[in-house]
Amino acid sequence: MGSFYLKGNNMETMIETLFKKLDGKAKELQQENGHSYIENLGLSLEAIYMHDRELLERSTLSDRRKAFQFAYLSMLKEEMIQPNHQITPDSIGYFVSYMVKMFTEEQQNLSVVDIGSGTGHLSATINEQNPEKMFQHSLVEVDPVLARVSVHLANFLEVPFDIYPQDAIMPLAVEEADIVVGDLPVGYYPVDERSHDMKLGFTEGHSFSHHLMIEQSIKALKPGGFSFLVVPSQLFEHDRVEQLQHFIATESIMQAFLNLPKSLFKTESAQKSILVLQKKPEQKVAPVEVLLANIPDFKDGTAMKKFLDEFNEWYQINRKNK
Repeated sequence: MGSFYLKGNNMETMIETLFKKLDGKAKELQQENGHSYIENLGLSLEAIYMHDRELLERSTLSDRRKAFQFAYLSMLKEEMIQPNHQITPDSIGYFVSYMVKMFTEEQQNLSVVDIGSGTGHLSATINEQNPEKMFQHSLVEVDPVLARVSVHLANFLEVPFDIYPQDAIMPLAVEEADIVVGDLPVGYYPVDERSHDMKLGFTEGHSFSHHLMIEQSIKALKPGGFSFLVVPSQLFEHDRVEQLQHFIATESIMQAFLNLPKSLFKTESAQKSILVLQKKPEQKVAPVEVLLANIPDFKDGTAMKKFLDEFNEWYQINRKNK
């Protein structure tokens, strides 16, 4: 729950108060400098962090993250932005956070790489939803505007992010992570010289960027580490899927492929799923029955409880004490 405070005769949530401050400051800056709302939202985060400490100290981490999310979403209604600038919604972020919690329940300190991190909203959600864990966050983002916003968001949330402003498909500066997360951009990767050096690069033409980022996610993990990736639901239906299947079977142990609710997406082609892979441990492990399932509509409490019960049963059989 967001915290509340009294303003005149009206009760206003702290989320609303922070949202109005962020949105108002960003629009004021936009009038002054003519830059995009996204850039000015980053500057607005920093302005509140620097000059309105008393307000921040009365807010929770959840208040701050949600206020940022609402400001970002309000911007989407007014500005045309590219699909890869969308932020990961709470419904997906919460479920990825839950899976991180389940698969790392014995670990308190975790190094996590967010590959193609955008504004850092997914990492912020995972941090907020796992307060019992200590995360070392490394965010990899090629877009300089989004990378700067994630720096400002880290300050605003007072959550330490190490930001790596680089192409996530080029050699990474981070490795040996406990977990990798990512809401992967979908499309073709233009730098053929790089993709030809990778196992999931095509020999002719541009390679799939999301395939290459799956390879990068496994490379960034320590043996036995896990990646939790938001991927196209049609990932294994393409005519070049054999190369991907061979890589996954050789380099990792597939744990789960969970289709997100169709209600979250406007079109069938836009539907996404959560792919969970474990980098092969150094020691031999017992085989895992891959969990293939459809996540029910998040608003259907009965169906969601049934699904989580089945997920927990699968986890106890396949993951507990492994």
